[in-house]
Amino acid sequence: MKLNLKKTLTTLGPSFGGLLLAATPAFAAIDNPLQWENVCDAIGGVLTLIFGIAGAIAVIYLVLGGIQYMTSGGDKIAVEQSRGRITAAVVGLIIVLGAVLVVQTVLTGVAGNLAVCSTQ
Repeated sequence: MKLNLKKTLTTLGPSFGGLLLAATPAFAAIDNPLQWENVCDAIGGVLTLIFGIAGAIAVIYLVLGGIQYMTSGGDKIAVEQSRGRITAAVVGLIIVLGAVLVVQTVLTGVAGNLAVCSTQ
């Protein structure tokens, strides 16, 4: 007997989807694992994650530029490439830190004025 994958998926896919939708009310009693009280906390948490990833990438590029500089062996082209990479990484870190400062300032200012952000 030959198994037809396309036919099997088109038959089982909606069945599992319906089963998941039917089981959704069972998960309603689960507490919020993210511990966000309102929309502003969620936005702040997501932005913190994004800025953390951007900062980590900038630091990785800084380290790679340093390694490239140390292993260039005096080659002018390799030294210039590594200096460019280090400069770009430092500028990236400054931009990320500046963006964090601006976003935190704006969120702090907006949070007091929005009804969505107030915890009652």
